[in-house]
Parts: sequence; structure tokens; C-alpha cells
Amino acid sequence: MFLEVTARRNPRLIDAALRFHAEGRLPPNTYVLDLDAIRNNARTLAEAARREGIQLYFMSKQLNRNPQVIAAVAEAGIPRGVAVDIDDARAFREAGVALGHVGHLVQIPRAFLPQVLSWRPEVMTVFGLAQARAVSDAAVGLGLRQDVLLRVASGCLYPGQEGGIPLGELPAVALAISRLPGVRVAGVTAFPCLVAEDGRPVATPNLEAVTRAAALLRDELGMEIAQVNAPSLTCAATLALLRQAGATHGEPGHAITGTTPLHAVSDQPELPAMVYLTEVSHTYGGRAYVYGGGSYPRGHMQNALVGTALRRAPLHRPAAENIDYYLTLDDPLAREGEPVVAAFRTQAFTARANLALVEGVQQGAPRLAGLYDRANRPLDLTI
Repeated sequence: MFLEVTARRNPRLIDAALRFHAEGRLPPNTYVLDLDAIRNNARTLAEAARREGIQLYFMSKQLNRNPQVIAAVAEAGIPRGVAVDIDDARAFREAGVALGHVGHLVQIPRAFLPQVLSWRPEVMTVFGLAQARAVSDAAVGLGLRQDVLLRVASGCLYPGQEGGIPLGELPAVALAISRLPGVRVAGVTAFPCLVAEDGRPVATPNLEAVTRAAALLRDELGMEIAQVNAPSLTCAATLALLRQAGATHGEPGHAITGTTPLHAVSDQPELPAMVYLTEVSHTYGGRAYVYGGGSYPRGHMQNALVGTALRRAPLHRPAAENIDYYLTLDDPLAREGEPVVAAFRTQAFTARANLALVEGVQQGAPRLAGLYDRANRPLDLTI
């Protein structure tokens, strides 16, 4: 999905991945990240957000919640993160980066609520009165009062992510939540608020729903709604659209690596900063099999560059009912041990891949700044 644009806009990242593979310093099944490009992308996003008056929380799950990357993005100008689940929250905490928003997609389980609240997130999303009551009880036990966002449900939801408060029920539910002693209604949110269609950003019904919800709570209940959080497809090119719609916050994820759907079809301010490096394991039945573990069902994996000659060949993940021990490569010239580089949409936290961080790529002097296994443990290839 991103191979062509990466080869054109950041070819030195591909060169660096191949070089470190040839030197035996990078194993197959490794996401390779251009850490300098990530920092520049974060700065670009931060500057664009300042111009538009939008606040940002950044995601880390696409990057496997890696602590070194989390720290780099925060230092580059986006100081607070969004934790879509408890593991994200823990990753930001361990990296020493402030929690901006928790419970964005996955409600914090009740067993973890006291711990997460003690970390003092800026806001926490609740899907309804029952979840708000649990947050309130935990906050009261800590002597705190937690700001919460109400998730608004408009019917535009991805499978497995359903939940929230229908707009017609919002005033009554918001009023009941506002009476709880341990929480304060600070805003509203929904997901997804933007999607890409035909290479351009398009608002979903959720964006109108959250802005209507904010107006409803202000006008009917007199609530001070400080945050209208409108996540999905947040990048430099969509911040003006969020501002115009009345949103106050966005949550960049794929924009940090220059891999939103918009980046696949047009040159955006953010630079492609991530490739997938693997290697031909063996051939069988006229096909080449490369080490897998890093594919993603929605990744739109298509092509790869093979060998130092950079032969272009189709790359395929197995059917969904099969484990991706290997990916298959349509290249009759492929030989065992040859490197393979691809670039596709990923959610690295769902994969079984290593993560490598490279600096100095744009200066033509790449150096390996970090190598981690799937659990973010430093990986040492020396004997």
C-alpha cells in the first residue's frame, strides 16, 4: 500500500534496512522505523495543530507502544498520549509520558481503575452511566475527581467497537453522570469521525453527532464542554476540517509514520517513516516463502522489493484462518536468504514482529538506535 510512495519519498529508509540486514544486524520480521522522520512528523503535526487551535493526543499502538518512540514523539512537540486500552496506558506511564486520554476505544477494566486514575489522565472516556459510576467510585476512593468524556453513538461504528450513548438519550444520561461525586463531564467524543474516500477526508455521521452533542449539553444543561474530541484520520491535512466542524482535539496515530490512507495516494506533509523487513526462508512449488509475523488483515499488503536488485514482486499474506508463519512471494528468481522489503498499513501491537529504530537516514549516515522484540525487550543479536 505504501511501497511506491516510500520508495519515492524516503528511499534511504529502504537502503538502510537492506544495509543493516546485509550486515547481520537486523533479523527478518522487523518493522524498521526512521526515528528522525517520526520526530519531524510529530513537529509538523504539532505546528499545524497550533495554527488551527487544535489539541493533540498521540497514539502508540501502531508502533507497538515502543517506549523509545513514545518519548521521541513527546519530546518533538506532542506531550500527551491517548491510551485506547489498559496496555497503552501502562506503556505511556512506563515511558514517562503524560496520559491525555484513556478509554478511547476500550473501557478501562474496573480492576485497573484505581491504578489508572492515580496516574491522573487528563480525560477518561465512558460509554454510559454504569461505567461513569465505576470511575466515580474509584475516584472517590482516591480522593479525586476525574474529568470524563461521554462517548456518543450515532450508528457509525466499526464491528467489535460498538458502544456509547445515543444522542436522544444523552441529556438524561449526562445529567445523571454530572451528579456523581467523583467525575466531571468535560466533553464528548466518538469514533471514527473522519474516513478517507477516493483519496480525500470525509466526515462520518459521528463528527456531526459529537458537535451536536456538545451544543446540546451546553444549551440544555448549561454544562461547560471544554473538549470535543474527534479522532481518526488525524493528520496535518485534516486539522482545518476538524476546526471548522467545531472539534477541539484530534488523535494522530498513522500520521506519525506517514501511513494514513491519504498518504498512500497523495504527498502529505508527513514523510513515510516505516517499512517491513523480512527474508526469503525457502522455496516450494514454484513460490518463495518469506518469514512472516508482521502482517495485518487490513494492511492492504500488495508488493515487495526483493534482493539488493530491488525486484518488485507481489507479496501475499495467508488466508485469515491461517497463521502467518510465512508470507508468499511471486518471484521465480527469489533465493534463500534474500532480503524483502514491504510497506503496508499495520497495527504493530497486534503482530509478532520485531521493531528497529534507525537514525541518520536522511543524512545518508544511518545508525541503529534500537532493536526490540515484540514485547519491547531490547534484542541483542551478538553471541
